[in-house]
Amino acid sequence: MSSFRERYEAVFRAFGRPLGAGCAMSEATLAKAEARLGVRIPRALREYYAIAGREERFNLADQRLLPPSKWEVDSKRLVFMEENQVVCIWGVSLRRFGSSDPPVSEGYPDAEGASWVPLKRTCSAFLMAMLHRQAACGGLPHARAGEEVPASTFKARFRKREWACYGELKGEEYFSRPGQVVALSREGPGDGRWTISIAAGTRDGLRSLADELGLGAG
Repeated sequence: MSSFRERYEAVFRAFGRPLGAGCAMSEATLAKAEARLGVRIPRALREYYAIAGREERFNLADQRLLPPSKWEVDSKRLVFMEENQVVCIWGVSLRRFGSSDPPVSEGYPDAEGASWVPLKRTCSAFLMAMLHRQAACGGLPHARAGEEVPASTFKARFRKREWACYGELKGEEYFSRPGQVVALSREGPGDGRWTISIAAGTRDGLRSLADELGLGAG
């Protein structure tokens, strides 16, 4: 099985944005945050920050990956990401010392702390799914969001074997192939219709994907 690092790098390459040295975060920065909080970062999260902690195009496209200086611990969870208006936050469990890929939970902050809801996703799976959400929300330069399509049309046109699936977050499922991303919600407006968002690295890539899925002119 490939390492966390290799899997993360593969996602960025598929987006057409391979990671460079300037995206990496130093071991000293990570160690300083660990010492401040008195914790050991799970390996799945550490390896992400080590290669992509300073990347901004996807990490900050919509939701915000936090720098280690802003990490906090709440209810034995390391908070490493926040929603763009801080309506919710995301934290990885620190309950099992030595676990390399523990689960992520979603928290809702208030004056007393945060109330937490498990997402049933490991840290690495969460990060890769979130990268796809970020890609569809501005990380990739060309996108169409919230398009409604008949479920029958999508099923007939979407050739699933051509796509890598990265699971779902909060009812939205993510797929990618080189230069293109699809975010699918089967909880559409009803009447047999689903909601999808698509994104691509080029204008032609977006147009061809829209045609392929039967979305018509945008």
